[in-house]
Amino acid sequence: MIGALLLLAALVGGAQLFSGSWTAPFEMTRYIKAGPRQGARTLERDLLAAHPPGSSMGPVYAVLQRMGFACGGLAAPGLPETCRFRARRSEREVLSAQVDLRHDGLVLQSIAVRMDVAPN
Repeated sequence: MIGALLLLAALVGGAQLFSGSWTAPFEMTRYIKAGPRQGARTLERDLLAAHPPGSSMGPVYAVLQRMGFACGGLAAPGLPETCRFRARRSEREVLSAQVDLRHDGLVLQSIAVRMDVAPN
């Protein structure tokens, strides 16, 4: 009986994983629903309110990664660090978001957010 339940759980989990129905983490839902223009403005405003210029880079990285963004290694001081995010917005659309973080190596200097919607 337990083996059958484990097999059923594995089948359901595998179907979700391979069906291509990936969705956005909860934190990004409201920005995605707002659309690319308003969502980008709102996300940028919220990030700047929580992490104003002059704050440490660590916490903003942690927030972006928790939201589902993929950030590369820290770019050289003066160059923007780019974090990227993609999620299905609807059956026919995929939203891509990009957050550029300017910094001096340790301290955040600015945040810029862009979002685009493309056909799926």
